[in-house]
Amino acid sequence: MSDLAPVATALAAAVEAWERAVFALRLPAAWQGAAADTARDQLARLVDRGGGLLDRARRLSAVLTDVAAREPFDDVRLAAALAGAARSEPGAVGPAADGPAPAAVGHWWAGLTAGERERLVVERPELVGALDGVPAAARDRANRARLAVARRAAEAELADLTRARDTVRDLGGLQDVEARLAGVRARLGRILAVDAAAADHALLALDPASGRAAIGIGDVDGARHVGVFVPGFTARAEDLPARTAELSALTGPGVAAVAWYDYDAPQWPEVLDPARSVLGTRAATAASVRLASFLDGVAPQAHVTAVGHSYGSLVVAQAAATSRAVDDVVLLGSPGVTPLPRQPTWVAEARFDAVADTGWFGPDPNTVAGVHPIATTGATGHGDYLRAGGTSARNVAAVIGGRPQDVSADRAIGVGDRLRDLLPR
Repeated sequence: MSDLAPVATALAAAVEAWERAVFALRLPAAWQGAAADTARDQLARLVDRGGGLLDRARRLSAVLTDVAAREPFDDVRLAAALAGAARSEPGAVGPAADGPAPAAVGHWWAGLTAGERERLVVERPELVGALDGVPAAARDRANRARLAVARRAAEAELADLTRARDTVRDLGGLQDVEARLAGVRARLGRILAVDAAAADHALLALDPASGRAAIGIGDVDGARHVGVFVPGFTARAEDLPARTAELSALTGPGVAAVAWYDYDAPQWPEVLDPARSVLGTRAATAASVRLASFLDGVAPQAHVTAVGHSYGSLVVAQAAATSRAVDDVVLLGSPGVTPLPRQPTWVAEARFDAVADTGWFGPDPNTVAGVHPIATTGATGHGDYLRAGGTSARNVAAVIGGRPQDVSADRAIGVGDRLRDLLPR
């Protein structure tokens, strides 16, 4: 048995115990008063944060279990690196107190020989492609291999179901086949969208089933400056081709960008689901743990700017609170964030962007002292911030490229801002 197996078992048990301890906890319904309200608020925060931590722990547990089960590939250094990450104790807030897992992975990868790295990419693409801290070029090769396999499997399943539909004789069977066909077509559509977006770029993360992915534009490994863009409400894999085209205009010599769609952005049908609603923070909190890990591993030597649009600005703000890699934060059309990033923060609010005036998740960043306002001349509404050639896009490019002196500043005053000024305080 692999030496890693006991670690995998221990982590799985810890995850199960944490689920029981936190998510099964219920405060007495009859308990009333200020102390009860405070306790319930703290419990809600614990559940929110616990969901994100559990997501990370489950993924690590799955990797450890998978590696432990494959005796022919029991690489000692791989086992040691992953076991070290599993043993890391979380601090009061954020990543492990003794260094984030991506740093340990980066050190381990640097110590492998070229042959060992090649063997990992070819034989274990599902591992290499998902490990934050592995260089972008290696993750790209691994994830492209996985994407090709997923595409062939979906196309074969589609062909099989199409043939099966022609042989069905009853209505119930036909409805079942049509439903399965719709599901496969949707999955294949997501795969094809990711494939198109990654045609000339690097595929840095991939979940073929859901379409979650991260696309790197430019030389992410060699860039001096890297911007990581996080989308908001209703973001889908199908948006990636257009988004990578927008981000390409922000890059240049020494500057790379990443379209980070590696989270389940809230969608319209989920508005009434407390765990997934765009009106709540749970989806953002879970995503922020994934994003913080990615940021810490994507470009260790570069100046990193985290850019969040709409609900994605909340994801960025929470990730920036724990990431050790973020140097600048850009919030585009933000409905408020909590907490306000400690890093230099740049805020863009376009004319007639009602979402940016809501202050739903905290104070409107556009009104907070100390933030750097970004001019958005010519942009209108909620989705115009990265339009190629626009003032807003040029300013975002300047922040990402480490040229703050080139940013034109203008604090736009929206309808919501004016209403707040009129209301009594």
